[in-house]
Amino acid sequence: MPPLPMDIPADLTFIRIAGEQFDEYVNTETLFYPIGSVSGMAMPQFTIGAWLEAVWRVRAVESSLDTEQRAILADAVAEAQRVRRLWPALYTRKTQREFKSRLDAWTWYLDDVLNASAGVSSTGAGYAEQVHTRFRLELLRQDTSQPAEQVVRLDAADRRLRARFVAGPFIWEPVLQSAAPPDAFWFLYGQPIVN
Repeated sequence: MPPLPMDIPADLTFIRIAGEQFDEYVNTETLFYPIGSVSGMAMPQFTIGAWLEAVWRVRAVESSLDTEQRAILADAVAEAQRVRRLWPALYTRKTQREFKSRLDAWTWYLDDVLNASAGVSSTGAGYAEQVHTRFRLELLRQDTSQPAEQVVRLDAADRRLRARFVAGPFIWEPVLQSAAPPDAFWFLYGQPIVN
C-alpha cells in the first residue's frame, strides 16, 4: 500500500470523534463546535462543512486505507446519516447557517484580494489555504439545499473570482485531484491574479 498523505490519520481521528458527537452537535446552537485535542493532536472545530471535507479527503485515498481505517470511515458516515435522518430540519438549518457564515468569510477574502489591485494593502495571500472556505461551500451546496439568496451571493462571488482567475494546475496534493472534477471544483485549478 502506498503511504497516505500526512493529514489522513488526523482526518480519520476527526471523522471518528465527530461521528461520535454528531447527534449532540446537530442538537446544539453552537455552529463551530470545539472538539479540543485527541491524544495530543489538535482537532479542528466541528462543523458539517469541515466534516464533509475530511470525509472527502479520506474517500479520495480510500483504496490506500487498511481494514480498520475503512471501518472507522464507514461507522462515522453511518452515524452521520442516522443523525441526518433523525433530525432532518436541525441538520439542514445547521448546514444553512454554516453556508452563510462561510460565504461571508469567502466574500470578505475576495474583497481583500480584489482591493489589492486598487493599491489597497492585501492580507488575502495564501489562496491555496483560503480556498478551503470555497471548497466547503461547494460541499455544503451539494449536500443540502441552500437558500436561494445565498446561492445567488455565491454565484456573484464566483463571477468576481473568475474575472481575475488564471487557470492552472491543481493546487492541492496531487493524490486528491481525481476526487475534484474541474467542472465542479474549477477554483482548485489555478489562482486569482493579485497585483
